[in-house]
Amino acid sequence: MTLDEYLKLNEMSIREFARLIDRPHKTVSRWVRGENDISLRDAYRVLVVTDGVVCPTDFMKEYEERSMLH
Repeated sequence: MTLDEYLKLNEMSIREFARLIDRPHKTVSRWVRGENDISLRDAYRVLVVTDGVVCPTDFMKEYEERSMLH
C-alpha cells in the first residue's frame, strides 16, 4: 500500500503523519507526491508507525515507475 493510500484510508493528514515519525511535513509531502526518495531509516519509521502496512518496497515500486517515465 502506498503512503498516500494509507493516509486516505486512515483519514490522516500529511502533517499528522509527519509528527508521528518525527519528520518535517514538507518531506513527507514530497514522498507522497513522488518528488523525493525516502531514506532507508525513514522507510523503517513508516513501516513501524503503519504496523507494516506501508513497506519500504512500496516506495521502490513508485520509484521504479517514475524511473521508467524519464
